[in-house]
Amino acid sequence: MGGFLQTFNGRRDNDGIWTFDLDERCNGAFGGTNGGVLTAISLYAARDGSARRAASIDSRYLRGFRPGTARIEVTTLNEGRTLTIASVDVIDANDRLCTRSTVTLVDEAALATAITLANQITPPDDLCDFDDGNIWRQPKGMPIPLIDTFEPRTVGGSGNATTTATKVIWQEPGTTSEAACIAADISVGPPVARAVRGAASTPNPDLSLRFCSTHLRTRHLNATCELQAIAGGLAATRIAVFSERELIAIGISSTTCLLK
Repeated sequence: MGGFLQTFNGRRDNDGIWTFDLDERCNGAFGGTNGGVLTAISLYAARDGSARRAASIDSRYLRGFRPGTARIEVTTLNEGRTLTIASVDVIDANDRLCTRSTVTLVDEAALATAITLANQITPPDDLCDFDDGNIWRQPKGMPIPLIDTFEPRTVGGSGNATTTATKVIWQEPGTTSEAACIAADISVGPPVARAVRGAASTPNPDLSLRFCSTHLRTRHLNATCELQAIAGGLAATRIAVFSERELIAIGISSTTCLLK
């Protein structure tokens, strides 16, 4: 198992520009690269060369990214004594903007780290182990490559919430937040799809996360996604990502319920 860059074929040139060669392994249900992967590489590039910790990321998936070379352009909007705010663009081989993210990094030396509060969100008590989870099945006639890559499986759920376990396919210290991006995005599909029951196509055009911890205690993350509402064809979901019982990230996402 290689590091993050080896997994996603990433490199930085002499001008500081990041590129990632993304192949079909990371494709989702709609034929393009999984949005969580695009968010993860955006976060990795934004953190490059900075000693500051990731505090948040807000991604907008403007158009699908097809397998190929992704160019990452990072623009520092402001760098203060405590926070760095950056805009990060993912651009495809045809020079089209596919994803735009806003990243916040924080200087830990400026924080009152002695102040703590135990997790106010905890994982469901009835989750099964990763090895006992229900492995996602490949749909007939339209395979989803990320199922084979990240091995998502359902490990619990009730009502409008589903908990999805997702494998971390690289090994590199300090990249727990990147792993949370992928786990969170993959988790959005099941609760919305269950509510829609095949009546609509359900891509999610955005993902917003706030990072709570950098501790990765297992080689997979559990993400609980709860459908909050569907109104006028737009669904809103709330996400919590855990490593064992430790809260790693919280977030929200929208889903567009499109006519078939």
